[in-house]
Amino acid sequence: MSTKMERHKRYIFVAIIITTLGVSFTTTLKDSHGTLGVVFIAIGGFFFIVGMSLKRKDEAKKK
Repeated sequence: MSTKMERHKRYIFVAIIITTLGVSFTTTLKDSHGTLGVVFIAIGGFFFIVGMSLKRKDEAKKK
């Protein structure tokens, strides 16, 4: 019973996970790995932008 998610939903899902990891790293590991959290937040934002762009392109194809 494997269902395949749409491509843009996968990117948005990965973006949410990476962003939450980044927030966790930033708040809990301020001294040792705080900058890693900021990088994860930036990467999560990038994946979110890519996912929304793919969603817009998919919706344009359907019309």
